[in-house]
Amino acid sequence: MFELSKVQTQHVREAMVGHLRHIDEGLAKRVADGLGLPSMPPAPPAAVPTQDLPPSPPLAILKKMKHTLQGRCIGILVADGSDGAGLNKLKQAAMKEGASVKVVAPKPMVKLKDGTLLAADGQLAGTPSVVFDAVASMLDPKMGQQLASEAAAVDWFRDAFGHLKAIAACKGTQPILDAGSVARDAGVFDPADVKAFLEAAKTRQWDREPKVRTLA
Repeated sequence: MFELSKVQTQHVREAMVGHLRHIDEGLAKRVADGLGLPSMPPAPPAAVPTQDLPPSPPLAILKKMKHTLQGRCIGILVADGSDGAGLNKLKQAAMKEGASVKVVAPKPMVKLKDGTLLAADGQLAGTPSVVFDAVASMLDPKMGQQLASEAAAVDWFRDAFGHLKAIAACKGTQPILDAGSVARDAGVFDPADVKAFLEAAKTRQWDREPKVRTLA
């Protein structure tokens, strides 16, 4: 459906949906509804008789996906006043399980709660959450309130939520979540609960999908 939505020629869309009717009538109906077609296109003459085959395990992407952090990347949002100890605890735990970790901040350099200067791996305005498999935040409440008016910060969490990613958001991040209408569902954790967050970061939060988009 996503790919066909990019096709500008209507009869090509209809022809593809017609072909899908030979594969699975239910799938064809979902794609037709998603494209907003007023009626189901007719199926073209079949070149060979249609065979009803069982599902192929090698083609089942989700079932083949490994439940691991190996090869995944976690983004952690910090700012001036962030808790360095909490950041390091989460970072070390994620790296121990094979994930890479990138620190994102509003500015290239931030001063942590203990006065330590930290160089960020990416600046918030140019490092969207879509490049990460899961995201977390360690924000001072004052900075959280300030960032709640920054579109880049709001979109950072809203996009992660919409892409069904696990989120670890501290209490200081709550104003940003509120600004983005991000609900604390089963896939949103307190960053202090490192074990639960990292377990969820190994996959997507599929139960959230009906809340963020209309399923055809």
